[in-house]
Amino acid sequence: RHYFGRLTADVDAMTDLPAAARDTLRGLLPPLVTPVLEQACDDGATRKTLWKGHDGTRAESVLMGYPDRATVCVSSQAGCGMACPFCATGQGGLERNLSTGEIVEQVRQAAAAARDGALGTPMRLSNVVFMGMGEPLANYKRVVAAVRRITAPSPDGLGISARGVTVSTVGLVPAIDKLTAEGIPVTLAVSLHTPDDELR
Repeated sequence: RHYFGRLTADVDAMTDLPAAARDTLRGLLPPLVTPVLEQACDDGATRKTLWKGHDGTRAESVLMGYPDRATVCVSSQAGCGMACPFCATGQGGLERNLSTGEIVEQVRQAAAAARDGALGTPMRLSNVVFMGMGEPLANYKRVVAAVRRITAPSPDGLGISARGVTVSTVGLVPAIDKLTAEGIPVTLAVSLHTPDDELR
């Protein structure tokens, strides 16, 4: 209820719980990702966050405000193993897959920031795009588990409509088929990076 509904992982803010329960809970809610650097641009309508995982790995997310919606672009991996020649992340290689919790935590913190006016005016986070660092379908199980948690109604999840979730891929066809069979009505985006329409 607190984590998904009220968007807080701060145990001290859970004042409706007894003090002893809060002390126990502290060990069950370790920080999953910690912001290391935040940058704003577009007159505050865009906020980029560099996250540090428990083992020091780094990943990024971007919170974007539009007149009719707030969208967060999340990472599914620290680095990327696809090695696309035009992509700095791909050229750096894959460090590791992010956990389901690390992915969901990027979304939870973005939802709290949007609600609290980080984009200039309080907004509800309505869209999540898996277009940050990494190839989402190369971290398939964790990404699908994160999508289920993001779209589950509160208090079991963040309650974001599956229609507002986009999963991007460079084209891992077996994983695309598998995602289709899941029956989750997310949007699939396929990146076709070539210099001309004939190759695309």
